Amino acid sequence: MLKRLQFFLLVLLLTNCIEPYNFVVIATESTLVVEAFLSDKSFNETVLYPSDGRYFNVKLSETGDVTNKRAIPVSAAAVRLISDEGGAWEYTESDLVGSPGLYTLFDNDFKAKENVGYKLQITLTGEKTYESTWERMPSTAAPVMGEIGFTETDVQSYAIELDKQIIKTIRGMMANIQLPKNNTREPIYYRWKFAPMWIYQAPLPASSTAGSRCWVRSNLYLRDYEMQLDIAGEYTKDLFFMPTIRNERIFEDFSVLITQQSMTEPYYSFWKEMQEQTKDGAVFDAPPFNLQSNMASTDGVVKVVGYFGVIREQAKRWYFNHKDLSYFVENTLRRDCTVPFQDVAPECFDCREYSFGEAVNIKPSWWR
Repeated sequence: MLKRLQFFLLVLLLTNCIEPYNFVVIATESTLVVEAFLSDKSFNETVLYPSDGRYFNVKLSETGDVTNKRAIPVSAAAVRLISDEGGAWEYTESDLVGSPGLYTLFDNDFKAKENVGYKLQITLTGEKTYESTWERMPSTAAPVMGEIGFTETDVQSYAIELDKQIIKTIRGMMANIQLPKNNTREPIYYRWKFAPMWIYQAPLPASSTAGSRCWVRSNLYLRDYEMQLDIAGEYTKDLFFMPTIRNERIFEDFSVLITQQSMTEPYYSFWKEMQEQTKDGAVFDAPPFNLQSNMASTDGVVKVVGYFGVIREQAKRWYFNHKDLSYFVENTLRRDCTVPFQDVAPECFDCREYSFGEAVNIKPSWWR
């Protein structure tokens, strides 16, 4: 666990220092990469978490020898979902800038049903077709999602100072979840994902107040996930560590949408293997290879990477503030923005210039 925390902190503190991950690749020909899932929660239900809501997406990319290369988004595909009850749904490709290869099922009420099988079908330009196996939600339903909390803790982390590697003590907190008692007499395969948001207050705002206070999202912060095979329940599971000193994300207010997924054993094994392959690497854009997959080309020749899963989903929005800690945390933004003889960063004057996430000055309707 300590080793994983050390890696997480290095990525957190050195987000601009990205090194390629050397994957073990069997096939170097062009390979389709598929990211897709369904759950038992519709868009309208996810709005009530609360959140902005989540449609079901399919992300398609293509890659060959992935060493030091990024996956290339795949456009102009036909993406279709079918059920063994005879239903069919079409995904629409996004026309948003920065979202190539993203296909969305725009239906506010659609969700996976109990005991219904679903299959994903993908046709690329040139009539090359891919299909998943028939997938269903796990037969065992997880208990009601447990309470979210945290413990104050310090961890040891590697750092570079004066071209030397040293070990530093990082003060912070560990978020955790209480797993309820498992009365199902069956194993439950859990996976937790995190979507953070925080307030950034510009310490030296200009005369206009439009850029003084922003709400920030980031897909790079807390991008890891946690997993657990549960048999009995009634224990605390650690979810993620976050530094508390000189971390501007908690100076005002910080929130995480924690999504809990329960899944089938094969889907769990896919994510577990993904986690094992990447836990000692750096942030990457191309996916690991040689993972198990339930996707295949209809001619049985072309290799596919990825897994289409159908899950049960619960979520809670959790808020954290530095005042929740037993010790004082200094807001260092003004001091950092007024260092003598140094250029002042634009984000010191305008929160919309904040460089560690997508910052907007419009408060979400659900924010506390």
